[in-house]
Amino acid sequence: MRPRDLFGVAVRVIGLWFLTQSAYWFFWAAVKSHNPGMGNPNISIPEDLAYAILYLALGGIMLLLADPIVWFVYGLPPRVTPSDEGDVPSSDIQPGD
Repeated sequence: MRPRDLFGVAVRVIGLWFLTQSAYWFFWAAVKSHNPGMGNPNISIPEDLAYAILYLALGGIMLLLADPIVWFVYGLPPRVTPSDEGDVPSSDIQPGD
């Protein structure tokens, strides 16, 4: 794999990590809403929800825009050039002979 491909994989892995963080914050918001004594009392339920929405947005952006992020960092992908026709052996027989 080229560094460009590895960077694309890393962007997607970070996006997945952000989505798991979002699930974590949604979980704690749900737990605290049903049992206020659970979890960190210094972080309120609206703060938990704000973190969850932030991480959800970041994860979605990282996953949906992974290719444009790679293009921004590495530039456009290199062009694929067609093979030279001079390398293909030809025959002297023409169609219709």
